[in-house]
Amino acid sequence: MSDNKILAEWSSPARPYKERTREFYTTILSIAFLLGVILLLLKEFLLIGVIMAFAFLSYVLATHKPENVTHQITENGIVTDSKLYKWEELTQYWLTKQWDQEVIMIKTIKTIPGLLVMVISNTHKATILKSLEGKLLEEKPADSFVDRASRWLGDKIPLESK
Repeated sequence: MSDNKILAEWSSPARPYKERTREFYTTILSIAFLLGVILLLLKEFLLIGVIMAFAFLSYVLATHKPENVTHQITENGIVTDSKLYKWEELTQYWLTKQWDQEVIMIKTIKTIPGLLVMVISNTHKATILKSLEGKLLEEKPADSFVDRASRWLGDKIPLESK
């Protein structure tokens, strides 16, 4: 395939990651325990299971560092972790920061995955943005109610001190 010329290539963690303190784990456990007790009094056993699952997921994601994956921007689309997403499947992109890491978010037409999240470094940033120029629209969507609510909740109930 002569059409599959690589425009940019870099390797980065599969997702943004931040080392967590003991305070984070105790806060998650405390919140899960309190919600569990309240739900136990209401006899909502299924919701207790959901709360426990979310607490476990938070623990696993916080304790396991993500593996490094290779990302490529080609003439056909974006290849991330050996999966090709064609330009026709992608709509827009924007840059954001998560835990002091620069992240490029690319919205897809399909429901799954819905959003490609790729950590980028300052050394590759210019090349990546130049490669995306003309192929995708750079536009950050307006924050949804869930985005605003989660940001507000995170500000009001921090899981660890800064």
